[in-house]
Amino acid sequence: MPKLRTPAAVLALAAALPLVTAPAAQASALITELPGLPGYPTHRTIAVNDLGQVIGATSGNGAPHTVHWSPGGAATDLGLGTPSGLNEVGQVLIQQAVSGAGPYVQRPRIWQAGKVTDISPGGGWVIASAINNDGVVPMTYSTSSSGYHQERAVVWRDGKHTALPLTGPHLWLSAVNEAGVVAGNKLPMFSGDAYAFRCVTTTSCEPLATVPGSGMYSVEAINEAGVVVGNQGTQALRWEGSGVTVLSASGGVADGPQAINERGDVVGWTTEFTGVRKATLWPAGGKAVDLGVPGPSEAVAVNERGDVIGWTSADNPDAPRAFLWRDGRITYLGSLGGAHSLPTALNDRGTIVGESTTADGTLKAVKWNLITTTPRR
Repeated sequence: MPKLRTPAAVLALAAALPLVTAPAAQASALITELPGLPGYPTHRTIAVNDLGQVIGATSGNGAPHTVHWSPGGAATDLGLGTPSGLNEVGQVLIQQAVSGAGPYVQRPRIWQAGKVTDISPGGGWVIASAINNDGVVPMTYSTSSSGYHQERAVVWRDGKHTALPLTGPHLWLSAVNEAGVVAGNKLPMFSGDAYAFRCVTTTSCEPLATVPGSGMYSVEAINEAGVVVGNQGTQALRWEGSGVTVLSASGGVADGPQAINERGDVVGWTTEFTGVRKATLWPAGGKAVDLGVPGPSEAVAVNERGDVIGWTSADNPDAPRAFLWRDGRITYLGSLGGAHSLPTALNDRGTIVGESTTADGTLKAVKWNLITTTPRR
């Protein structure tokens, strides 16, 4: 869309008028418990989309089940397995370890509106941890049900698997954007260098630039511009084009697809000289910003508005406390009466999901709905 031009007379009038600053908007949050499945004492959330759908998992009573919460809060049991992704059209990516078929068998499936599709490429241990809005899923797998090494890589798209030109023994495909660009990392078995990589097409995968140091690379997220973020040891990294930037030589990028937004803001943590972690934002093209939350603290996700969520355990080393950072202001999100509150994801419409304890210490899945107010002058 072409930019509108402002007439010179309007600019001159604006320059002559006194500057009036609007009161800064303030945010507060209403916490709501998400109902659990009967018979399961503990529930944890994984993701929320802009439709208001939430996914999570049970624990504490046998094998985990995946839970889907509607925007109204109704819980649906999606069966055995742990969710690993949720897209904006409501598709849920689930991984389920299968007993009785071999010591190392895990199969992924996609659930949408009651329909389930098995997308496993083989009979071994399959890892599928990302899904885009077209239902594209990158995955790695072992070629034997008796082995757990991730030796092959494929992409599920339009109902079929396409092999990527990669071989293991240790492959991870952890991120995919809407263009279908895939990013991950490789760790050789005995010799050779560890590195991260990006696959622009299913026939073209290229190593990303490396940095001095040793150890495994881990890719956390990718945006639509193809910018990849991740870590090597305690180095937080950002890859753009053929280059790499060390965001922090003593820190880390947050784990998960919301570690970066579309304008390139990145979140995570840096370590102070005392060794204490502090929640950190790396704005696109800017210097690192200490979010001002007392440490130990970490930022875990950022949305397209630039809102950041995270936690601090400064008040209680055994219980994190959830926070929202918006436009330089900190809002503590509150709990269900207990000391523990931990956010995991947020959408662009003012919903944050996570977990909280009640006064008796029971852990519940929760969501916080943001209420924004503008104070009077």
